[in-house]
Amino acid sequence: MTDTSNAGSRRLYAGLARAVLNAWSTVRTVYYANSVSWRALKSGGLLFFGFFLWAGSSVLQSYTGWRALDYTAAYGFVVLWYGPIHHIVVIPLALRWRRSAGLRQRVGRRLPNAMLAVFLVAVLVLGTFPAGPMTVNFDSAIGGADAADVNAELVCESQAAGETTRISCELRDAEQVDRVVVLSGGTELVADDDPPFEFTVDAADVEETMGRQAFTVRLYDESGNLARQYTRDLQYID
Repeated sequence: MTDTSNAGSRRLYAGLARAVLNAWSTVRTVYYANSVSWRALKSGGLLFFGFFLWAGSSVLQSYTGWRALDYTAAYGFVVLWYGPIHHIVVIPLALRWRRSAGLRQRVGRRLPNAMLAVFLVAVLVLGTFPAGPMTVNFDSAIGGADAADVNAELVCESQAAGETTRISCELRDAEQVDRVVVLSGGTELVADDDPPFEFTVDAADVEETMGRQAFTVRLYDESGNLARQYTRDLQYID
């Protein structure tokens, strides 16, 4: 009975190993496929994948404030811009140089892996320090059909006050706003019913979630409907 079980386990492991090797061989074949149709297919697929991963991560991050989403957004952003270049330029160039001799041949063998290493470093850097065009502010009007069409602009700035930092915010073009509520981690920090809507938040009162300090500003219309919501991350406020 034991021998039968051992034989079954060995067959299972052998089958899994073959499946992994076959999958890896298929991935390598597709990765190095260099026909015009394959280049166009891979580049287009990476373009769409990168865009939707970047946009989706940015939208989720604007609602949740999860730090890990910065890295998925960075991955999608770099794939969006570099993915097509890798398969249209880098792979064909590497394959051409591999057929040469001397220095070009050595560079051709290492070029794809070297560029992938640069790609991963770029993802880590942009994920750790999100900046520039990668950061998109998805301030969404999330109210229902009865909510007023509010197009107010939230402007915030950071000011040092002794040993603490204060975030001063002003709501502009807030004609249809009746109430402003500021939340952080489910805790209400400010509730303002009187225009002009200006408020100050101590950075120490803003809760940290997954290494990120952020607060949410909710705007309500005269009927009490949630008309618009903003999320502000302290590290992006100057």
